[in-house]
Amino acid sequence: MHVPEEHSDEILFKQLRGDNQGAFKLLYNRYWDKLLQVAYAKLKIQEEAEEVVQEVFLTIWSNRHKTTLKYSFRTYISAALKYSIYSKLASRLKYQNVEIGEDIENKLMDHSTEQYLAFSEAIIQIEMLVAQLPEKCQMVFRLSRDQGFTTKEISTELDISEKTVEGHITKAVKHIKGNLNGFKSFLYFF
Repeated sequence: MHVPEEHSDEILFKQLRGDNQGAFKLLYNRYWDKLLQVAYAKLKIQEEAEEVVQEVFLTIWSNRHKTTLKYSFRTYISAALKYSIYSKLASRLKYQNVEIGEDIENKLMDHSTEQYLAFSEAIIQIEMLVAQLPEKCQMVFRLSRDQGFTTKEISTELDISEKTVEGHITKAVKHIKGNLNGFKSFLYFF
């Protein structure tokens, strides 16, 4: 079925939920390159970046009937990519082949699990704090941190001044830093 390319992401997602492969293909083509850039910037390995992006699209297709958008499709796919990247980074830690004594290896694995759990908790708390921000501030923060947009790109995308973008990012970071209980070691991400 032919789908007009000018349809919004949300209309395409609605059509995708109805098993429209053309809508899926359009979303795939719209987002593949940008998601790949973000994944590569975080993972630094092309094959892993491609794997992560492919997994995101496979998950979107597999869960198309039960997924509903709370925000925009762009926000949804950005969050899906972010969590997929975190998962890939965690599996790297888990499967690193470091040849050391068995006793040291056990301590290392226990420590990495603890770090991963703490990191997961911090991410959940950050997501909750971001959700408390005003909608425009949230959108700017997610474009900046989740999708890697520059201030200028956000300004163009949302048709607001770069100063306004900077103000929203400052407000979001201040809110998160001020309310991120017990996870001060993770603040270097912001």
